[in-house]
Amino acid sequence: MTSCIVLTVYSRRRPIKFPFIFLLQSEAAHRKVQFKVQFIWYSVGRVQRGGTPMYVLMDLEWFCTDQRNMFPTQIAALRVDKNWQRLDLFFSRIKTECANTPDWTHMAFSGGAPEDFLSAPALSKVLRDFRVWLHKDDVLCWWAEEAPKIFKQLHTPLLQTPVLQAPPAVPHRVLLDHVSPVLASKGIKQENPYKIAAALELAVHAPAHCSEHDVLTIRTVLQALDFPQENLGKRAKRRTGRYSSRQDPVHADMPYQLDATTGLLHRKDCDDIPDGAVLSGFASFKPCFNGKARPCPRLTEEYRSAKRKRKQNTIARSQYNFVYVKTSPVFHRRDCSRILSANSIMGSIFYEGCTKTGRRPCRLCKPSALEPVKVPEKIYAPVKPSRRPFQKNLPNPEQRAIQRLKQSQEERRNAQLDAMTDQERADLFTLTQPGYAFWAAAGYQTFHRRDCRKLKGLSNLKGFSRFSDASRAGYTPCKLCKPTKKQDMIYSIPITSQKRQDESVQDLVALCEENQFTYSREAGYFTIRTPLGRWRIHLNCNPIVVDHINLTTTPDNPLLYHRQPRLFLSLADIFSYIKRHDKKLLDLKRQPLEAT
Repeated sequence: MTSCIVLTVYSRRRPIKFPFIFLLQSEAAHRKVQFKVQFIWYSVGRVQRGGTPMYVLMDLEWFCTDQRNMFPTQIAALRVDKNWQRLDLFFSRIKTECANTPDWTHMAFSGGAPEDFLSAPALSKVLRDFRVWLHKDDVLCWWAEEAPKIFKQLHTPLLQTPVLQAPPAVPHRVLLDHVSPVLASKGIKQENPYKIAAALELAVHAPAHCSEHDVLTIRTVLQALDFPQENLGKRAKRRTGRYSSRQDPVHADMPYQLDATTGLLHRKDCDDIPDGAVLSGFASFKPCFNGKARPCPRLTEEYRSAKRKRKQNTIARSQYNFVYVKTSPVFHRRDCSRILSANSIMGSIFYEGCTKTGRRPCRLCKPSALEPVKVPEKIYAPVKPSRRPFQKNLPNPEQRAIQRLKQSQEERRNAQLDAMTDQERADLFTLTQPGYAFWAAAGYQTFHRRDCRKLKGLSNLKGFSRFSDASRAGYTPCKLCKPTKKQDMIYSIPITSQKRQDESVQDLVALCEENQFTYSREAGYFTIRTPLGRWRIHLNCNPIVVDHINLTTTPDNPLLYHRQPRLFLSLADIFSYIKRHDKKLLDLKRQPLEAT
């Protein structure tokens, strides 16, 4: 009896259907398989991954307007196994948010009608779904280096994706950097995957430049080239152009050829080059100088002469009068011929500097303490004006938040609170709240900026951080001060936050142990696990940045952190804020999601 079961597995919120075919002898056995097949799939998936990196072929399409604004249109990701066989595919078109009607004939819209792109999900949702689809050990592989740069730029706050203010923490690879030696050995130009597939006479999907078809074509090309995935773990030589190498694109015309298999550098017409070798062309002995290659026996004398000439130039540019090798007990004069065959050179301006290291003079060049030495003039770097580290290299939204905090503190210190009524004090605290950028008053339909003269004298004030918040509340912008989205207060600093001296991570450790919170410290981060959330504190930022996962609405996944729209000046204020945040959720009787 042959039975087929279509199993739906919910992997990271995404249903995936897998057909299983079994040869069974009875219906009873069929029922047993229905109950056990999900455990079989879980075990197979774990064994297949095994902690090794999984490579994901990526493609991103976009177009630019006349104002140089960039808009992505579609994205695709293809997860493959070690033999470049397809495992899983992520593909989504992206809704175009361009103010003007785009050119639908642009190649970025290949593979779909205008209605498909107009009804597609927004960019923030696509990026969020893609992050959920990714695994921790995935390696994103792009064909050229331009696409990963655009992909990382999509995660900036300027593109209105506040839930994804950092790209996924997974490594990236540029495939053309790794595949170029194989293409050069076969006499194929470094072009896009479709032209390479045409040179290899491969059948590909149409139309071209559709992200789904692009990743499938890349997989076909890599499989036809028999490119080993182990090479992606090695460091590749970067290229300066999009499809060009650092030297001449025609590697065969270079005077020296590097065999990638043996690591030997040959002359172009050397008889020792094996047949079918993967070669890369170079114009000099640079691969041998940096230790990545060895000269061919036929090149030994030429390499030795080039090395000595290189060392002479190095010593001539240095200020050393006496030189030596780190592993040698002898030091020399700078014109000694014995030092020219060394790999690395160290030295000193004075004779006594070499003798203090325990080295003796060379018997060939015979350096002496009595010979005159040339002392170089001291060159002092210009003194830069001191800048407070508190505001060093901060983006404009954070600088506005800090400036607003100082202004609010100054206004509250100078206010005569004792002479005010309760309503006047409440209006003052609302007006000086550093998290607000717009204000409205009871009985009025407009909202204003802080410096608007119409705001003076109004009572029962209500504040808003963003332009959209005030609009959703039913208020319209004031025609006098003309507030816009550019004045949004993206990050705020609590008025109670203070700069505290002599704080350390040990203070956080003591607070966590006192409140029985789980904590861990990684490179530059301090993570706190509370009953209702996970918090990640950036220790190297000033002001301090805090990321958060709300476990009552989001599963415990380190890839789903979102940045808190607040900045802090001390670690103690952060911990107080975390306790208040959890207490508010407990008062609302919220419970964490159970792990699935």
